[in-house]
Amino acid sequence: MPESDILPEDMRTELRKFDAAADETMKSIGRALDAREPPPIIYHYTNDAGLKGILESGKLWLTDIFNLNDPSELSHGFSHAVSILSNKAADGHLWTKVFAQAFEKLGTQRLQASAHFFVCSFSSSGDELGQWRAYADNGRGYTLGFDTKALESAFLSATDASRYSNSTFPVTYDDAELSGIHRKFVETIFPLITLPNGRQLSNEVTSKYWTELHVFLAMHVVRSALFYKHEAYSNEKEYRFLQLHRADMRPLEVKFRARPYSLVRYREFDWRSLAPDALKRIVIGPSADHQRAVQFASDCLRSFHTGEPEITFSKIPYRAV
Repeated sequence: MPESDILPEDMRTELRKFDAAADETMKSIGRALDAREPPPIIYHYTNDAGLKGILESGKLWLTDIFNLNDPSELSHGFSHAVSILSNKAADGHLWTKVFAQAFEKLGTQRLQASAHFFVCSFSSSGDELGQWRAYADNGRGYTLGFDTKALESAFLSATDASRYSNSTFPVTYDDAELSGIHRKFVETIFPLITLPNGRQLSNEVTSKYWTELHVFLAMHVVRSALFYKHEAYSNEKEYRFLQLHRADMRPLEVKFRARPYSLVRYREFDWRSLAPDALKRIVIGPSADHQRAVQFASDCLRSFHTGEPEITFSKIPYRAV
């Protein structure tokens, strides 16, 4: 995180200390997740065009988190920190109230300034109705089943540590746990809000300090929120591949795809060049025409892929309306 030269050294030190403490909390979350045995197969839901594209290119897309189909999960996670900070500031110094109000008002801007995040979502369930409906052409599409350890190994090895870091993990569906993490962040940062008080600092210095404090808090809030979702989504059994880029370095090789009235940023993960045998299974959706779907999947495999993953069918009795 870049630091401004106009900040006094002790204020810089406090920013670093908060960042280090919050980073250790994040590492402890990561260690706990690493201790869990990953599912043997993880599935990526897609439509027929997605199946062709993944097999033809040998690549998966990591989407900018601020361009996700459902950004509400980020705003939901961020709302914990906003509420905790606002409630604590209600009985605090006037400066804490102003800081909390600015953090809430500029929340999205602070999030986007904190770092560059790209994710690719999988599921440990290869036959889940909600995901067939949402991500696989209302059940007419496919899921691609990958060997988890092989795909993870490929993803984690494709890292330029000076520019970004890769991680993989199962999503945790526990709102109370996420709220507790955000409370810890707020408790740690709260005394730092009034650090400029009584020091006869210029408005420029105080504003710069608060901006960096906002960004540090936002960065760790959104990083932790990416590990969690509300319990209502637990049926998704999501498994995430996350790529985190430093805020002060523009991600390289970013591409754009069109969505109505918007462009979506994404980066590519070249899985096939690193783990060509990772694809183990293709599952055909519950409302697909079996004969035509099998033919299409077989044609794509024969034309674009050298392996021989099995082709199976969803067991869900569902037909698209």
